[in-house]
Order: sequence, then structure tokens, then C-alpha cells
Amino acid sequence: MPWHRYLSRGESLDRRALLRLVGAGGLGLAGAWFLPARAFPAVDATAITRMEIAVIYRTEVYNLPADTRQLHLWMPLPPDDERQEVHDLEVRTPLAYTIERDPLFGNRMVHVASGREPDSFAVEGRYRVVRHRLGPQATHLDPAVANNYLRFTGRLRITDEIERFTRRIVGGATAPREVARRVYDGLIDYLTYDKEIPGCGTGDTEWVMRHRRGKCDDYHALLTAILRSRGIPVRWEQGFPLPYPSDGPMASGQLSGDCSGAHCWVSFYDPELGWVPVDMSEGDKHPELHDFFFGHLTPNRFQISEGRSLTLTPAQGGGPLPTFAYAYIEADGIPLIYKANYDNLVRFEVTHVETA
Repeated sequence: MPWHRYLSRGESLDRRALLRLVGAGGLGLAGAWFLPARAFPAVDATAITRMEIAVIYRTEVYNLPADTRQLHLWMPLPPDDERQEVHDLEVRTPLAYTIERDPLFGNRMVHVASGREPDSFAVEGRYRVVRHRLGPQATHLDPAVANNYLRFTGRLRITDEIERFTRRIVGGATAPREVARRVYDGLIDYLTYDKEIPGCGTGDTEWVMRHRRGKCDDYHALLTAILRSRGIPVRWEQGFPLPYPSDGPMASGQLSGDCSGAHCWVSFYDPELGWVPVDMSEGDKHPELHDFFFGHLTPNRFQISEGRSLTLTPAQGGGPLPTFAYAYIEADGIPLIYKANYDNLVRFEVTHVETA
């Protein structure tokens, strides 16, 4: 459906540790793409059944190193699947580009390859995301594919300390849902949400276990490692958070791109239930939603990629990316530096909300 027709339907209730890859500010946007901001009344987030979000995701490259011969840029594009719908996808850039998928999880991405010229350029993705209140998703997981969700990579590992903790909180439980619930409750009791502590946000399970603090990446890395150590597949889902409608008017805004800008959650696989979503950090930050976030997700978010320790397409010159929330750029195989060589901005507008 054309964008202007979507906006006129008159429906009811009308945010890498590596080199700090992305941030907010300093990017011009085509203002006509968004309507004037509208305020939605405060409402219980768990009562929202459907949310529609207009997104502009922009990367601006400038001040390239003088000796650059070959530049590669990869920008993630949101998945369009049973978890969310993506409509009216448009890519804007003066350079030639291709749409690629990574070899392991099938993440979509824009790939731009360029020489030294032009000295500066921008890549912009525009799309509309529809999110629903999400619960368990019944599906069959092929055993060969399940191995992708049982891997231990880089900072995602089990130490002796983590294993002792796991045995204590899991006890004799064996059913995936019961194991996952005991780990969810045990980690929320064990950890303290702290996005200011130096070292947070890397998803290093040994670090998290030692410091007992962290943010969403740290919470979910530890949860993922523990469940995988018990043979339970876990799917890492990377995206962006939106404000809670109970915090006041929610219509438009922008997401900063430092380590606090993105958000992650996971789903574990239970043969009887399918993929079961979990947002442990939000369950800790919002005690009133503790039970809800084991098995359900609020729609005030959208997903941009899946998985950790990722190799892009074509393969990047550096090592695997811990996660892929923001555009990644290399000049002659060396990562460019955020704010020295590029800026990113993710801007959103909530255009429609439905409640139960």
C-alpha cells in the first residue's frame, strides 16, 4: 500500500562496543516523511496488541582516510517474518548497492562497495514495522538448524563459576520451560541492572558472572550460555526499544547509537511450545512485568537482526561482529571510527496503536 494511503486510513489509537559504532545527532532528515508528532494516551504496555512504527535508519560517511582504496558498508535491514511485518522498504543512496543475507541466520543487509570517491555519502533505509504482542510461536526446529542456536562463541562461554551457579538454580529440572524459568528467576535475583558500570554491554558471560551487574546484552548472554549448556537452543534477537506508553505521550523520537542505544532479547526453543520469547532485563527493570516477560514481549520495539558472532556478506575484513544492530564500515579491511568517519541515526514515529 502506498505510504500516503497508509497514513490516511484514520485508524483508532491513532536505541558496539567496537569503536562505538553508532550515535545520535548531526544528521539531516527529510522531514516530510514523518507526519507531525501525535501523542497517544498512557496505557498498560501489556494491553497493546499491535503497534505500527515508521523508521528512518541513516548512516552518513565522511572524512575518509586519505589513503583509502576500497570501502565497504553493511547496514542491517529488519527481518520480515512471523515476529514482525516490514512494509514500504526503501533504500536511498547515491551509490550502487546490493541486498545480501548472512550465511548463518539469513540477516538482510544493504552492502555498498566504493573506492576513495566520493569523499562523503549517505545510506538511508526507510520502512514501516508492524509489531504485535508476542507469545510462544509454535514451530518445528530442524535438528541441523538447531546447532546454530547451541553454539558457544567468543565471550559467550561457560566457566566453572557459571556451571556451579547453574546446578544450584536448575536443580533436577529437565523440561526446557522449567529450566528456563528457574534460570530467568535466578538470574534476576542474582544480577543488578546497571548500564553505567564500565565494561557493561559486551555480553561477556565471565565478566557478568563476576560483577553481577550489567545491561540487556549481559543479562541475555548469561541466560543464553546457561540454557545452551543444558542443550536448549536459544535465538538471540537484536533490535531497538521504544518508550513505554505508560511513561507518557509516545509518538516520535530518535535512538542514540552508543552502547545504550540498542536492545536485545532472546527466545528459547521448547519442542512442545516452539520459540518462547524472554526479555530478562526488562523483567528486572519492571518488576510488575516480571512474569509477563517470561514468554511474552510488548510491541514497543522492533527487531533488526538475529544472532551473535556474525560474518557478513561479503565477509568483512575484521573478525566476527558481536552483534549487528548498527551499520558496520571498513576502509581497506579496517573498521572506520564513529564520529571521526561516520554518524548514524535511527529515528522512529509510532503511527498506530491498538489495545485489547
